[in-house]
Amino acid sequence: MKTAWLKVLEGRATLPQSMTERANMVEFADAHHVLGQMAVAWDGKVEGKLKDVLDNGLLRTGFDHRMLQFEMDRVERALAGSGIMPVLLKGGAYVAISSRAGEGRRVSDLDILVSENELAETEKLLRQAGWAFDPGVDNDYDLYYYRKYMHELPPLRHQRRRSIIDVHHSLLPRTSRIKINTNLLRDAAIPIKGRALRVLTPVDLFIHSAVHTFADGSFDTPARSVLELHYLLQELDEAQVSALARRAAEVGACMPVATALWMLADLFDDRTSSGVLAATNIKPATWVVRHALKRKLENVETAMIAKMLLFIRSHFLRMPLHLLGVHLARKAFRFLRKSTTQEDQQVS
Repeated sequence: MKTAWLKVLEGRATLPQSMTERANMVEFADAHHVLGQMAVAWDGKVEGKLKDVLDNGLLRTGFDHRMLQFEMDRVERALAGSGIMPVLLKGGAYVAISSRAGEGRRVSDLDILVSENELAETEKLLRQAGWAFDPGVDNDYDLYYYRKYMHELPPLRHQRRRSIIDVHHSLLPRTSRIKINTNLLRDAAIPIKGRALRVLTPVDLFIHSAVHTFADGSFDTPARSVLELHYLLQELDEAQVSALARRAAEVGACMPVATALWMLADLFDDRTSSGVLAATNIKPATWVVRHALKRKLENVETAMIAKMLLFIRSHFLRMPLHLLGVHLARKAFRFLRKSTTQEDQQVS
């Protein structure tokens, strides 16, 4: 991918003149789940086949958003009377509050955040309402692993609708080297008018997106992630921008927030991002990591090395190596045993 495409995807730069490059950009947008966001930016400005493709992207995201709204209602119904008021995360939050970051966004599941002392009751009520763990993780080892080390329950899938809910009690795994004070973020969450649900404050929405992108995972959806951060930053007013670095330090998210600001300044020539970095002492990830992030985003020939570096880094941040080694070895053994069993059944 050419980083210049990002400005095209958000409607700030002109479409490529080359039909081949234009087709490649649209194909990339579709593959990386930002075709709907491109469609929002270019609504009413294109015609012909490109309009048809973008309209199709909006149809798909419209379906996703209706599904998400329905699942929000089901969660409220399942938790009614319990006193639990979950915080919507990521796409669910953006859609619920009509954020620009949610317009045209593809979503596949609903993420919610509850306190750890509400976790057992939330799980019980959702299971009573028809959600259950998939068979692949509904076993003693995986359930133990999630409950002891992770920041969430295994994904819960509704048995009739097949919709998925991720129930978080923290933003990062218990074993993460980066320690985020999730309680501060959750306690400051804002109720959504007319709903028994909450969302993070605008500043905390940006912080969580930065944490998710640069401290949890290996930058898996780079175009969607940087566009999301770009839109979330644009929605902050002057006072909120001024509070961003201080809040990042308060909750322990300086590195991911600084890395997000660096990337936005670099990719979008964003003066707000560069201004915040210049005015504070928060530091982004190392040069090597930042270089790998850009390489993966650009998808150049060296991206394979960048992807491997970011994959290793993500696991290094999430879990100590001795625990990770045992876990991966166990998963590999289970996979091999399953493959052998399937082969034996085919032979017989």
